[in-house]
Amino acid sequence: MAERRPDRPVPPMAGTAAIGAVVHLPATAIAERRDLSSMSGTLAAAYRLLPA
Repeated sequence: MAERRPDRPVPPMAGTAAIGAVVHLPATAIAERRDLSSMSGTLAAAYRLLPA
């Protein structure tokens, strides 16, 4: 993953989009009756995308 660069700030909506993805992924898995334990890597990657 690339380092954050001051000359390329993270757009304000990026945090909102990342949070929406983190909420949407398990909600979809639950609706489809899938095992949530298989999503841990995906959720961890999405969490790392959240702005500081």
